[in-house]
Amino acid sequence: MNEAAAKEAVYRIVRHSGLLANFVVREDDKLSTAVAYIKGNERVIAYNPAFLSAMLDSAHTDWSAVSVLAHEIGHHLLGHTLDPEGVHPGDELACDRYSGFILQRMGVTLADALVAIEVAGDVHGTLRHPPRQARISAIRQGWEDAERISQGVAEEPYVVERTFRYVVHLVGDANTYFVDAEGCLVWFNDHAEPIEFGSCTRLAESEFVHELTWQDHSFVVDGRNTIWRRTAHGMPMQVGRMEPFARP
Repeated sequence: MNEAAAKEAVYRIVRHSGLLANFVVREDDKLSTAVAYIKGNERVIAYNPAFLSAMLDSAHTDWSAVSVLAHEIGHHLLGHTLDPEGVHPGDELACDRYSGFILQRMGVTLADALVAIEVAGDVHGTLRHPPRQARISAIRQGWEDAERISQGVAEEPYVVERTFRYVVHLVGDANTYFVDAEGCLVWFNDHAEPIEFGSCTRLAESEFVHELTWQDHSFVVDGRNTIWRRTAHGMPMQVGRMEPFARP
C-alpha cells in the first residue's frame, strides 16, 4: 500500500464516520508498525510501508491494512493522542472496537475485519497492546454493533452475566476496569461485553494484598486499596485505586 492508497483508505474510513478527513498520512520506515500522533497543529497517521506490505501478503486482503488505519484514526477521534505517553489498554480496545464498527459499515465481512489482528496481533500482547484474543473480541463487538444498527435492531440494555468483585481506576486513564470473581482483569463500559486482558492475584504473606498484571505491566494493591507500581528507579508510586464493586 503506497502513500496515495493509504490516503484514499483514510478518506473512505472517515467518510463512513460522517466526518471530513483532516489527517496527514505519511510513510515512515523508522516505525515498526503504525502510529497516530499530533505534531504542531497536524493530526498525523504514520505507518511503515514494509509492515503493511508484509501484512497484506500474509492476510491476502487489502482490508487488513484498512483495519490498521481505522484503528489509528480511532486514537485521534477518541482523543487518545492528547496523551501520547499514556499506556491504557482500554484505549486500544476502544480503537479495535471502532475499527470493527467502521469496517462493517464499509461492507466488510467479519472474517476480513478480523484478519489483520489475527495475522499481526501478539497472542500475549505487547507493552502497549492487550493480548490478541482481547483485541479480537473488541473488533467483533464493534462489527456486530454496526450490523445491528444496519438491520434496525433496537438496542437493549446489556445484562452483565458475571460477578465483579472490584472496580479499578488508574491515574490518567479515563477507562474503568473491573476484577471479576475468577480473578480476571477486564475492560467494560456498560455498553458492551466485558473483555478480559489481564489478571488479579491475591498475595500471601506480603505487605500488599493483590497484584494486577497485564503483559509486562505489574501493579500491587495495599490494604487501603491504593494501587502502586515501581518507577524505573525502583521507587514506589501511587497510580490508582481498587475498591470493592458495589452494584448500583
